[in-house]
Amino acid sequence: MLVIILTAGCGGQAAPPSAEAVARQAEDSAGVRIAKLVRLDYGAAMPTPPGEDDLVVPVDIGEYDESRTTGVMRLGADASDLTTTFHRTNVPGELKLVPDDLSSMTTRVISIDGSGTYEHRADRRDVPAGKTWLHHSGSGCGTLERAVGSLDLRAILSPEVLRKLTAPAPSPGEVIDGVGTVVHAGSAAQSEFSGPAPGVDPATLEVLRERFRSVEVSWRLWAGPDGLPRRLRLEEAMPAAEEGMPRTSVTEIDFTGWGSDVTVVPPPAEQVHEAGSCLAPEPR
Repeated sequence: MLVIILTAGCGGQAAPPSAEAVARQAEDSAGVRIAKLVRLDYGAAMPTPPGEDDLVVPVDIGEYDESRTTGVMRLGADASDLTTTFHRTNVPGELKLVPDDLSSMTTRVISIDGSGTYEHRADRRDVPAGKTWLHHSGSGCGTLERAVGSLDLRAILSPEVLRKLTAPAPSPGEVIDGVGTVVHAGSAAQSEFSGPAPGVDPATLEVLRERFRSVEVSWRLWAGPDGLPRRLRLEEAMPAAEEGMPRTSVTEIDFTGWGSDVTVVPPPAEQVHEAGSCLAPEPR
């Protein structure tokens, strides 16, 4: 059980809690710049398909093992414009059986509250000729992810999650983005971050929550003297992951330019194709 504790920052000067500081940014519809790096570890080596000489080479890799996301988010009037690139970083140089050029997976996602989510992927997956963007505006999109406690960017900057992340007493942190910080460190089951799931079948929800109940999340969150998050490091251990899925992941996010004037607009309507299902911002 996580306990909410409001503590003083370093040097005897009280730092505003991150949840309240971010809420004030949201009131002003202010923006923030995002730089996010995710590293995946698939555990035991996965064999590549045999070639003409029937050689099987074990390569510890899935569809990708690293993603890098950059862009902007606007709080309050919820909106974001984020581009993600995908990379393979652990294929030995002498064993190029698995291609490491994943530029075709580059994905730009624009999300605007009230308008939905627009996805542009370089390989134009599921997009008919003459269109470049997929769009979905279903109100239930993302509900299951929130229900099992998935920590995407929107969840991380929500008051409920920030209060949990900053509950552990802070210790002195380093200088980040030109300001001194305090750091909150802790760990909890992913289920601690789960939220309500209106409209979701209870049986389906229970199966999903049981599947993610063993996922353990450890974190370190650095906050500036204004209480705003400057950096977050998440480590997730997934011991019950199915074969071919990541066993652990490490996410590092830098938040800069708090208070920026951010404008997020949808793509031109003539380039948009309406999708029949919710869009995932990263490949599965």
